[in-house]
Amino acid sequence: MRSRYTAYCSNNVDYLMATHHPTKRRFSDRAALSKSMQNTIWLGLTILATQQGQPTDDTGMVEFVARFQADQPNQIHERSRFQKQKGVWFYLDGDHLPPVEPKRNEPCWCGSNKKYKQCHGKPSR
Repeated sequence: MRSRYTAYCSNNVDYLMATHHPTKRRFSDRAALSKSMQNTIWLGLTILATQQGQPTDDTGMVEFVARFQADQPNQIHERSRFQKQKGVWFYLDGDHLPPVEPKRNEPCWCGSNKKYKQCHGKPSR
């Protein structure tokens, strides 16, 4: 998961395609990835949970939040499934989950270095 996040940060479409499960790859994915990377700045990755995914496992799950800036700060909260074939891990698919909202005094997820209550958690008037 971390290597795929790093590939997003460095616009490495080739790595993302190579680590996508062979049965799930589509030619259109390459173009869509390239286009989305043009205006995206990745701000951070937080791993929330994992299941399996150890050297002796053939499957694994990672729940994560990836923060990014496109037109505005945003986040992806996903539970991703991975499968190992011949010793290599591949991304299968993922379930998108509701955004993670920090507690009031935690840092805001947008990367502003402000407390959440002073940034995106501020009540609108």
